[in-house]
Amino acid sequence: MLKIMRLVLTGLAASVLGGGALAQHDHRAPDYTEGADAASVIDAALAQARDEDKQALILFGANWCHDSRGLAGKLEDDAQLSTLIEDHYVLVRVDVGQRHRNQDQLARFGVSESFGTPTLVISDSAGVLQNGLTAHDWRTADSAALSDVAMYLSRYAGAEAEGEALVSGADLGAVAQGWPPYAQALTEIEARLAAGEMSEADAARARMYARGMARSIARLGMGRVAEAQAVGIADIADLQALGLAAAEDLTAAVRERISEIDFDLLARLASQDAETADALARDHTQPVQDRE
Repeated sequence: MLKIMRLVLTGLAASVLGGGALAQHDHRAPDYTEGADAASVIDAALAQARDEDKQALILFGANWCHDSRGLAGKLEDDAQLSTLIEDHYVLVRVDVGQRHRNQDQLARFGVSESFGTPTLVISDSAGVLQNGLTAHDWRTADSAALSDVAMYLSRYAGAEAEGEALVSGADLGAVAQGWPPYAQALTEIEARLAAGEMSEADAARARMYARGMARSIARLGMGRVAEAQAVGIADIADLQALGLAAAEDLTAAVRERISEIDFDLLARLASQDAETADALARDHTQPVQDRE
């Protein structure tokens, strides 16, 4: 296990500390196959994970989404990340369209829906979800620092390490909680709930969406700080789970970096829901041969 951490911490230094934290992957060929039998793909991944004593890493994304394609590119193109995947994961990609396809395959892991793309599911070979609510953290994945992705995946690979990391840390949870649009969204949700304008179920759904968006924005901020300061960076919680101490706490810098990002989260959710409904209607009316 320690070998993996040495690989991540030393091998990533050249790309992360050298200013490659925000590599773009918009040029990549499509990675998410529309029309594939997602259940069979996932079943095969879980079976392979069981045979090889690995975890399954399932990217629920879409070809139109640069973050879905960007994350796929990071995992395949970066030598250290691809080695981490090869040694510890069985990686598959599942198309979700406009968050309207294969939602039943998310549900089998206890993830209610795609609030953003990509949604990351890390499962053991028995189909038990390992990464809980952080599955929704990655809708800004193309802007995430390579070191952030590496530490996150190392944590859920069960890697162990001691000593100090070569990467700095930020308290992602604190950054997300302190992002003003998130606080505003939570306040509005409670107000609508109290006024009878929103059901308990809808309120819970909106809170989960807002949480995932806030944490995704925090990861974007971490990536921008990594690029600006030419350092590696990761969530302090991931470093601590790996038994590592951050080289420096950059929480304040990340909080400052995202302070000017401002939009109405609940309005964004409503817009997404409309897009999803339209896409679902098109899929129901479009001949099957035209979708392939």
